[in-house]
Amino acid sequence: MRFECGPEWDRRVINIEPKGRIGVLMSGGADSYILYQLLRKIPDCPHIHIFWIETGGTTGPGWDLVETVQKLTRRYDIHEITEFLHHTINDTPDYLPFDQVVIKTNDWIVEKYSLDILYNGTNMNPPTEFFPEFPFEYEQHWSIPEYTKVKAPFLHLYKYHILDLGKQYNIDISEAHSCNTFPTAEGHCGECRSCREKVWGYEQLK
Repeated sequence: MRFECGPEWDRRVINIEPKGRIGVLMSGGADSYILYQLLRKIPDCPHIHIFWIETGGTTGPGWDLVETVQKLTRRYDIHEITEFLHHTINDTPDYLPFDQVVIKTNDWIVEKYSLDILYNGTNMNPPTEFFPEFPFEYEQHWSIPEYTKVKAPFLHLYKYHILDLGKQYNIDISEAHSCNTFPTAEGHCGECRSCREKVWGYEQLK
C-alpha cells in the first residue's frame, strides 16, 4: 500500500506490502506504533506478530516497557525478547556498532520465529545543524542489507514525515513514550534529544 507524507516542501512516499508471516518490532515509542497501525490499515494484511526487546543498556529499568506496548496495542500476546545481542566495547573482538547489533538481533528473531518479514520503525536522524548540542553520532544514518528479511519502511523518512502519517490516519500517540531522560512512569522531560526531535518534527509540519 502506498503512503505519501511530509510537508509540501518535502513530500516522500513509502510502500508497505506485508506478505506471509510478518512481525513488527515495537519499543513503545511513536515511530513503531505508527508503523504498527499503518500495517493494520492495509487490506488483507496478515496477522501481525509483535516483538519487544528488553534492551536495558545505559537507560536501565523503566524505559521501553513491554507494558507500554501492551497499552498502545491492547494486545497481550507480545513476544518478549530478552536475548539482545551484546554491543559494548567489552565484548571485543566481537564488538559491533549498535546499528549492526540491532540488525543481527532482528535477523535472529526472523529465523527463530520463522518470519517472512520483520518490520521496524528505524528512521533518519535530524541533521546536526538543528541540534548542535547533541553529539555528531546522531547524524549517522542506518542501513539495512537488501538480503535481509528485516524491513524498515521509514528508513528514508525524518520524524516529521512519520508524525504526518500519524496525523493523516488519526493515530493517537499520546500514550507512546520516547523520552531518553525520564522513565515511562514519569512522562517526558521535554529537553532530551528524543523530546526535542518530536517538537522539531511538529514544527516542520506547520
